[in-house]
Order: sequence, then structure tokens, then C-alpha cells
Amino acid sequence: MNCSIIEYPALVYKSNKNNVFIANCIIKNLIGYGQTEEDALVNLEKVLKKVSSEYPVKVKPVYRYLSNLN
Repeated sequence: MNCSIIEYPALVYKSNKNNVFIANCIIKNLIGYGQTEEDALVNLEKVLKKVSSEYPVKVKPVYRYLSNLN
């Protein structure tokens, strides 16, 4: 069996409430928090690896300006 990497898209944004970065997995509805964008992506990838332990996973960031976050 040939095993490939599964890439999950994650929306990355900065919360105005608590001034942290949030990486939100669009497909699995999981979230990673961090003081930097990289921290949030790494934390989300750790969560995805725990949930999907059968295949290697990678988080692909998707950036979009969201002005209505409070």
C-alpha cells in the first residue's frame, strides 16, 4: 500500500479579543491556538496527527482578511 500525505486546509486569522492566532481546520472542524501563526499551525497539526494517526497529515494555511472578528 502506498501512503501519501493528507493536506488539510486551515483558515488562519488573529483574534481581536485575546490577541492570539487561530488556525481553524476547514474539513475536520478542529482549532489550533498560538502566539504566532506558526505556533497555531503547529498546534493544529499536532491535533490532526492525534485524530488521524493512520496517515501522515500536513496543514495547508489559507489566509483571508476577516474584518468582522471581535
